[in-house]
Amino acid sequence: MITALSIRNLAVVEDIEVTFAMGMTSLTGETGAGKSMLVDALSLVLGDRADSKMVRQGSERAEIAASFATENNPPLQSWLLEQELDDDGQCDLRRTISKDGRSRAYINGRAVPLAQLREISVRTIDIHGQHAHQSLIRSETQRELLDTVAGTQPLLAKLAIQYQQLKTTQHQLDTLTQQSQDQTARHDLLDYQVNELQALNLDQDYIKQLVKEHQQRNNASQLIEAAQSAQHQLFEQEQGAAYSIISQALNEISQHQDIEPQFENIIATLNSTVIQLDEASNELRHYLDNTDNDPQRLQQIETELATLHDQARKHHIEIEQLPDHFEQLQQALASLAHIEVHTEQLQQQLSQKMAACRELCQQITKKRLQTAQPLAKKITQSIQQLAMPTGQVEFVVSPMANEHFNETGADNIQLLVTTNPGQAAGELGKVASGGELARISLAIQVVTASSRSVPTLVFDEVDVGIGGGIAEIVGNHLRKLAENRQVICITHLPQVAAQAHQQLQVSKTNLKDSTYIEIIALNDPERIEEISRMLGGVTITQKTRLHAKEMLDNSH
Repeated sequence: MITALSIRNLAVVEDIEVTFAMGMTSLTGETGAGKSMLVDALSLVLGDRADSKMVRQGSERAEIAASFATENNPPLQSWLLEQELDDDGQCDLRRTISKDGRSRAYINGRAVPLAQLREISVRTIDIHGQHAHQSLIRSETQRELLDTVAGTQPLLAKLAIQYQQLKTTQHQLDTLTQQSQDQTARHDLLDYQVNELQALNLDQDYIKQLVKEHQQRNNASQLIEAAQSAQHQLFEQEQGAAYSIISQALNEISQHQDIEPQFENIIATLNSTVIQLDEASNELRHYLDNTDNDPQRLQQIETELATLHDQARKHHIEIEQLPDHFEQLQQALASLAHIEVHTEQLQQQLSQKMAACRELCQQITKKRLQTAQPLAKKITQSIQQLAMPTGQVEFVVSPMANEHFNETGADNIQLLVTTNPGQAAGELGKVASGGELARISLAIQVVTASSRSVPTLVFDEVDVGIGGGIAEIVGNHLRKLAENRQVICITHLPQVAAQAHQQLQVSKTNLKDSTYIEIIALNDPERIEEISRMLGGVTITQKTRLHAKEMLDNSH
């Protein structure tokens, strides 16, 4: 529950501090006194949008602070703990609005994003504005009303998650399907290219060896001729063969090495040369013995190379690049194949998400159907007490067309009303008059209040258009609500104000250059005077005071 509210420099408010008690509190005052300013302040401190024009003229900033009791509010306690904003059971909110438009929020003295004030709001206060009944004609409001009483929120939270995942999976599947359609021609081309290249030997070393062998066989005659010439000059010519000349020089030098020691190195060098020439001769002989000038083999190589060059030209590369290019084509083809596999996986996931959503929708529908009739009966009983003796309401829960569903379930929900005997039930916005709609809305708020988990209900002149005995019934309903929660009611009806456990009076003073609002808690004599004023008449008589006292006495 809210225990205190302070407002500084907000609009016409200079400095106000209000304390609230458990039970029912009524705020009363002359029309235009600024009673709804408290609701505006509450809305601001709980995260509503702010405007720099709200700052009192001549002030740098407006400030609103509110304190809430947490001992009987486990959801609030848990949230504060989760956000690491807990402070020995305290929940103190503060909101500042600068004249330059900046806004700051605080929870237990720590600066927080504005969104966290809104999260506090849903765990503390439910505000019903004086025009709240107008939203009742909207189908989403009617659905939310039924769901609040049916307790479907946990299921709806799960459905929202599953539905979002379903939409994400569907989007991914649609994207892949589009890609698959766009890539069909590319898949066929890649498949053809890979099969065509797969028939070739595209080993990197093999291609290098093939090019080298082609060069050798294409020049085989010249190579054989050069080897034969070298063999002849080194060994076979009768005069001047290198091997013979060097061997003879070695023989002559060796005969004198005993006399000239310096010949030893020369002899070693010549010996090494003779050995190397002998090895060269063996290699030349081996080359000539094992080299053939086979034209058929050359033609085979040229045919194979021509095929490789043709493929390389088709792909605008060199033949040495064919192996790497072939691997890239295979990877691209495999990637397209992966799209197909991924598509199948997403289709399976989509089916699973669809089944999960439909299962949750069925559970939600079941709860709605179980709640619709009993809730309609309670609302009917309540509106019949509010000067609509023949009024009736009913909730119609019907499946969406074509088995459709969304994050709110698979149902269309309508709140239909009958206001006169023999009249067919019709849509709320078309059948009920403005006054009837306001009374139906109030009845609904009273009936469904116990289904809401928030500990504080604020009613901002929701009793507009009601008077007399009906007003007393409204007051009784609000006081009954206050038996197990805090009710704050801004009202102009004495029958309602008299039912409150606590009454606050709002007054406005207009000075030459400024306007001031004051709020005071009334004691019993002061309440009699205020109720008397509300009962009407320019002059308050003793009879009026006695009537006011009687109303207060009867409320206890």
